[in-house]
Amino acid sequence: MDEVFDYIVIGAGSAGGTLAARLSESGQHKVLLLEGGASHKDLLVSMPSGWGQMINNPRYSWGHETEPELHAASRRISLPRGKRLGGSSSINGMIYIRGDRVDYDSWAEQGATGWSYEELLPYFVRTQDQQSDEEAFTKPWHGRGGPLTASNLKNPHPVSLAMVKAAVQAGMPECTDFNNGHPDGAGLFQVNLKNGQRSSVARNAIEPAMQRGNLDVRMQVLVTRIGLDGQRATTVHWKDKAGGSHSARANQEILLCAGALQSPQLLMLSGIGPAEHLREMGIEVKVDLPGVGANLQDHAIAPMSWRMKVGTPSLNQSFRGMGIGASLIKYLLTRQGAMAMPASEFAAWFSSDPSLPYNDIQLHGLPVTGDIEGYMQSGKNYRTEAFPGMTLAPYQVRPYSRGVLKLKSSKPEELASVRMNFLHDERDRKALLYGVRMASKIAQQPALVGLIETQTRPTPNLQSDEELLDWIGMYLGSGHHASGSCRMGQPHDAMTVVTPDLKVKGVQGLRVIDASVMPHLVSGNTNAASVVIGDKGADLVLGLLPPAPKQWKVSGLMAATVLSSMGAAEVV
Repeated sequence: MDEVFDYIVIGAGSAGGTLAARLSESGQHKVLLLEGGASHKDLLVSMPSGWGQMINNPRYSWGHETEPELHAASRRISLPRGKRLGGSSSINGMIYIRGDRVDYDSWAEQGATGWSYEELLPYFVRTQDQQSDEEAFTKPWHGRGGPLTASNLKNPHPVSLAMVKAAVQAGMPECTDFNNGHPDGAGLFQVNLKNGQRSSVARNAIEPAMQRGNLDVRMQVLVTRIGLDGQRATTVHWKDKAGGSHSARANQEILLCAGALQSPQLLMLSGIGPAEHLREMGIEVKVDLPGVGANLQDHAIAPMSWRMKVGTPSLNQSFRGMGIGASLIKYLLTRQGAMAMPASEFAAWFSSDPSLPYNDIQLHGLPVTGDIEGYMQSGKNYRTEAFPGMTLAPYQVRPYSRGVLKLKSSKPEELASVRMNFLHDERDRKALLYGVRMASKIAQQPALVGLIETQTRPTPNLQSDEELLDWIGMYLGSGHHASGSCRMGQPHDAMTVVTPDLKVKGVQGLRVIDASVMPHLVSGNTNAASVVIGDKGADLVLGLLPPAPKQWKVSGLMAATVLSSMGAAEVV
């Protein structure tokens, strides 16, 4: 006989972990949380630099990759997705970015009623645990006590600081707070770090919730399908790591939070998706939803690199040979040094098109370079280069290109076929070209030029658009921000999968609550937005009112400024 729960949450990632913790909060509901990976209590997970060793490791990541990409020299592009408690929040680069207010206003305009910036800002505030006491981070659009830590870099690297100066010299404004509703200019990221360790959804939301008797967390399971009784989702079926079959029933709802690459796959395995494709796979069609697997998006990133002059501070030696051992010992003793560094320190937002209401290019910077060519050849072993180096990596934050996800078979063990179609739209290629040229311009400014020996990727002789696009095709990678494959919108739109309350169209008792519901990508890293989707999703499931916006007294010009920049503020 099946076990019975009020709610069954599939996927313990950024959204699912936040959701399950919230559902269990009152103690009134019996919640089952199913996760495909193992525990987050692991040195590589907790050590910030461990992300680089996890993203292509099958112990920590699912191993997704694209089909050969036309505009990436027909290469298959790796798409890391977290396979640990906490999902991708346990293997990501630990960058805290919300995006631009117009991202969410655009969602609402496209049919995602209730998901405007003004309506979501209280959720960003509630889910944040801001660590900085600097004036910029004491504003009402920041919060404390939530599951998502946001902290300043403790010891930013000298080259990262030089990047900020160089970007300002190139004409950008300096920016302290990229989460003020409109990221603009150059500065340093805030990160999901606390006391030198990764501060993830697993650590801050799931782990405390596991102390409650009403939350049952089961790891290392493979969910095989969602069972329907008529048009109502009632049962979740899975296999344990030994291959044993299990199932459980949900009295209230089943909540699918497996992410943009696995939520649509599981819907299709359950008979919910494009009817023709399901029949091709030999799957009985329960609900014909052509939008399942469509609208897939990701950020295409082009990592550029420079060889620095001998003696320039760089982390390359810290991650090579005996330097690894020394860096690890330092980290274990002090929680500082190279091993305490996130995936990026320097950040910049700027526009390739002044007609856009948002900045369409994001730039990451780090005082380290990798042997990219060696990695491409092996597909596994990634080493830093022997000489000092720095990396600047631009990507277009709001791509026009759309991909599609389809099943390869009806076997749940087989990952889906993914065509991301990076740079398929000419506008994406033009924007990324602009980003590459701007990164080169930054590197030529006084703050950096005295530290640089030469540009190595792309080499300085590549100047024309055609030459640079060929180079981009050879080096392009994923930003690890897969989204949009179960698009949220109005019921009458044939290509939407969920309505604004995140309910799957044509199915009772089933919602999708993760990054797959985004109508389009946000202007930056997606983790903070995914946590908010989980938090708001909990309110929708429980029928709770949204948190009230913070109130503060302002007047005159200040009031106008606040309202213009924030929108969500209640001025009293």
